[in-house]
Amino acid sequence: MGYTLTQVRAFVEADGRIERQQLAQLLGIHAVAAQGEKRGIERLQRDLLKD
Repeated sequence: MGYTLTQVRAFVEADGRIERQQLAQLLGIHAVAAQGEKRGIERLQRDLLKD
């Protein structure tokens, strides 16, 4: 595997963006679940499955 430093940096940055997006989604799940409203949970599930 002969990646350049620029490629490695791009991979790390992309991974960081993905992780932040996943954490934001998880926070949304917790916030909706804490409210306990079934419609809100179902709406969030639909929104997350779109991606």
